[in-house]
Amino acid sequence: MPELHHGEGEAEQRVLRGLRLAVELSIVILGVEIVGAYFSRSLALTVDAVHNIPDLFAFTLSWAAVRAASKGPTARFTFGTHRVETFAGIANAALVLAAGVAFAYLASSSLLAGAPLGGTVDPYWILAAAIPTLVLRAVNLSFLRRIPGRVRDLNLTSVIVHLASDLAITGALLFAGVVLLTEPAAWWADPIAALGIAGILVFESLPLFREGWDILTERTPRHLSLEKITQRALAIDEVRKIHDVHVWAVCSALICMTAHVEVPNMTLRESMGVVARLRERMEQEFGIFHSTFEVECAS
Repeated sequence: MPELHHGEGEAEQRVLRGLRLAVELSIVILGVEIVGAYFSRSLALTVDAVHNIPDLFAFTLSWAAVRAASKGPTARFTFGTHRVETFAGIANAALVLAAGVAFAYLASSSLLAGAPLGGTVDPYWILAAAIPTLVLRAVNLSFLRRIPGRVRDLNLTSVIVHLASDLAITGALLFAGVVLLTEPAAWWADPIAALGIAGILVFESLPLFREGWDILTERTPRHLSLEKITQRALAIDEVRKIHDVHVWAVCSALICMTAHVEVPNMTLRESMGVVARLRERMEQEFGIFHSTFEVECAS
């Protein structure tokens, strides 16, 4: 069975450590924001605190998915369980989208009511929760972004997008806290921040749904051109024709390819040399690490 290049070894361990760190820091942030939300009566902080619950579930699911995929191929799952990571990414997106829609409704209700839903908001508690949350999220994002790009699949990308948008969410919390601190009568700052947070959550979920859909429908990856792949294969001297070309992704970090290749009359050893050059070109130029070519003798 061929070896699948999917960031084994140290890179895979860095992914696992990064996701575990995301889980651990999410627990700490959840505790900090629950306390802050209770004492501040802030809708925006409550939104982010509640948002941390699906975050925690999503990061745990992502960590479990990478653990499952790292076991490699088996007789029943010949590509391994890499698709589990795609399902984890889609689950993350679904949780974020649902949270965004629910929070947008609450924020809009507050603005329409003309008053904060939970009473007067205390900006000191907002800032007391938002500042350490900003630091913890920045540390986590910095660690994950240093993971090699070649092992960043949809699952890990969804976590990075999650954390990047969480930094923007924390910025909205800081905005609400500073505005209310300088102008206590500006009650609208809190629901406006909550509405902004909801918008960020909805926005971040959409590209993850699209990429997950592309993988599950085995669409040619959007960053690749089938025409260019064919042209580069034909640029090898011995390749006369190439047809029945299929390119798809098992997950966003594992792209596969199959094709029929016509070559002149040659020995088996010579034809295997052509296949080796094709595989090397596909890997180096297009990031296709798993390619299979059926050699045919040109008539």
